[in-house]
Amino acid sequence: MIPLGTDAPQRRTPLMNYFLITTCVVIYLISHRATSPAHPYGLAHGWARFMLNPRHLQLVQFITYIFLHANFMHILGNMIFLWVFGNQVNDRLGHLAYLFFFLAGGILAGCGQVLSSVHGNPTLGASGSIAAVAGLFLALCPLVNIRVWFFVVVFDVASFWFVLAQIFLFDVYGAFTRSDDVAHWAHLTGYLTGFIVGMVILFLRLVPRDHYDLLSLLNRARRRSAYRQMVSRGYNPFDKPAPPPPGVTKIAGPVTVADPAMTQLSSRVQQHRREHDMPAAAAAYRELTAKFPAARLPGDAQLDVANQLMVEKDFKLAAEAYESVLSSSSSGARNDEIKQILGLIYARYLGNPQRALELFESILDHIHDPQRRAFVQDEISAIKSGNQGGSPDKAIT
Repeated sequence: MIPLGTDAPQRRTPLMNYFLITTCVVIYLISHRATSPAHPYGLAHGWARFMLNPRHLQLVQFITYIFLHANFMHILGNMIFLWVFGNQVNDRLGHLAYLFFFLAGGILAGCGQVLSSVHGNPTLGASGSIAAVAGLFLALCPLVNIRVWFFVVVFDVASFWFVLAQIFLFDVYGAFTRSDDVAHWAHLTGYLTGFIVGMVILFLRLVPRDHYDLLSLLNRARRRSAYRQMVSRGYNPFDKPAPPPPGVTKIAGPVTVADPAMTQLSSRVQQHRREHDMPAAAAAYRELTAKFPAARLPGDAQLDVANQLMVEKDFKLAAEAYESVLSSSSSGARNDEIKQILGLIYARYLGNPQRALELFESILDHIHDPQRRAFVQDEISAIKSGNQGGSPDKAIT
């Protein structure tokens, strides 16, 4: 089964993944320009020392083996998988974190291969790192559809089932029943590494959570199981509620029921977002907030609409949407970025320097990038001196 792509939307260009693919291809071309009899793995003279060789092990080999490939089909297959899974993971982690994760996954996969090696054969290829990327993808995006080419048939399958099929039908089966030159234990170690890292960063909220990551799916399955157990013990949600115990006062009050019109408008915004038609989503959001000022979209939809309103220079509504995101989420790097954008909107377009100053000062201690920190400090100085101006677009990018 060959993956061709996914239906996951990209928030940013995965430049680091492009860099890794380019590096692998360039090294492949250089290492196969043989000026003397070629190595059995197809490598030119002198390149074999960079393979991961349990018999002559060197620490540098745990990095260099990742970027070597035996032949054209080897690198083609690996780069296809890296393209399909790496773009989305790069998008979610950011460039530097993705680079470190890719290398760490390759190092741990190499350790797994060395420890499981019986004959001490050398290893090369990026598939251990790519397996780690796929394992992380499994945790972050289990329901994302993968377009798969299988012989003459092209079809979509959830990434959860595709990755599990690769693990069990290819690597688990190959590791225990086949004698081939594939580093199955490197793959399995990579998958396990990526999956564990993915679940940890979801649990710690080191990446933006959404309704469809694996941890969310498991939490909902746990709640459904608990509900079924309650029903099996006689609980009926349609029965009248039991009177409160003695000594407990029941507070009466109106029951809030969602307005059908608000639900319909919110669904329209969500539908346009799923179709990647953000101008239409922003237009529907304007209609929604005009009729229901307190309405808020679930999950990341509110942030996506706020970004679109910012692009369309609807600064007042964009500020309200960003404020709504801040009020419903915990602190983190994403919130700091939102506060910086909000500060620019308030300072330069909405004439509210006091709120802008409050936002800028709240993030100053969290900024480690020197250029960005200098920019925020300049904005604070400009506000205090009463000299705000310029365009926020440069800072937002």
